[in-house]
Amino acid sequence: MNAIHRGDGETWNRLTTSDFMYVEEGDVNRKPEFLRELKEDGLAPLIITEYEVQVIGDTAQVFYRDDVPQRPGGPSTRNAHLLMTETWQHVDGAWLLRMVHTDRIRVDPPAIVLSPQQMDELVGTYRSRAMTYVVRRQAGQILASTGGTHSVVLKAETRDVLFEPGDVWVRKVFQRDVKGRVTGFVDRSESTERAWTRVSASTSLLPLR
Repeated sequence: MNAIHRGDGETWNRLTTSDFMYVEEGDVNRKPEFLRELKEDGLAPLIITEYEVQVIGDTAQVFYRDDVPQRPGGPSTRNAHLLMTETWQHVDGAWLLRMVHTDRIRVDPPAIVLSPQQMDELVGTYRSRAMTYVVRRQAGQILASTGGTHSVVLKAETRDVLFEPGDVWVRKVFQRDVKGRVTGFVDRSESTERAWTRVSASTSLLPLR
């Protein structure tokens, strides 16, 4: 961790295999690229909170969780958290690092409280191809279900962006016309999305045409 932030290319070159790979958020850097881009950044190293090693023959699998210290210009109240794995191999009498895989641990965004009127603006029946999605307000919460199945609670990230707690990959982004009336929403998951059209302000399931 210290060698990363010091830009210590000599240490990383010495302790890694010739085919070393650093994988982060889907981006793969092989050893020449990794060493070329390694620069001192003056930041505090990650704080390791959990650390496990399992040695099987000539291979060691390392698993650990990290807290990212507050960065200049970053959030002041919440640290970021990383999940990392490393693969080490015993080669010619020395342990060398073959691969690092790091991923950000995603958490639910802070939820805001919508007024009953704001909730009612989103209530209705939506359709995407042969599927139906129903949004309703009940006991001060927004509930949603697909095709009459078990309902889930949705929270508001903003007035027009909802999420299901525990499912940090998906956002429901509601769309409005020029008069501010909700016309549908987009189910957005990372780089993919599915459009739903509002077919009724009622929560009654409508027959398919």
